Amino acid sequence: MITLIITKSEKVQEAFLNSVKKLRTQGVCVLLVKSYSAIAGLLAKNSVKTSNFLFIDTLSSSELDNVIYVPQEDLTGLSISISAALQSLPEKAALVFDSFSTLSIKHDSKVVAKFARFLSQRLHYWKTEAVIIVAKESTDPELLAVLKQSVDKVEEK
Repeated sequence: MITLIITKSEKVQEAFLNSVKKLRTQGVCVLLVKSYSAIAGLLAKNSVKTSNFLFIDTLSSSELDNVIYVPQEDLTGLSISISAALQSLPEKAALVFDSFSTLSIKHDSKVVAKFARFLSQRLHYWKTEAVIIVAKESTDPELLAVLKQSVDKVEEK
């Protein structure tokens, strides 16, 4: 099941943290707003074991085994990294984006919408649980419409 969470900008981090805490399995976290070094402390403070996750950090590189660096500009690399990360975990894994709408800063919203459709198709094909979080006020209406059509459940918080 793919869930879209639409929230205010100031609540994106809280929505991300709650989504990660709810996962009952291993997961892949795509970090678009804060780097792994910034988010690791928050997760530890909330009793989330970072060893259960692979992180795709789009902001800074890291020497850690569970962190993959892919620049936000490289949507193809991001797609490949998500596929590889999900398939590398021994158990069925879930995917969480910290703020999908952030991709619109580096890319045209039509390109991000196309990426969202492609990713949604892949996640449905793999039967992967996923949470996509967007900031309500900074998400392009066309992208938001595509995301709403591509997911199984929409939550507005």
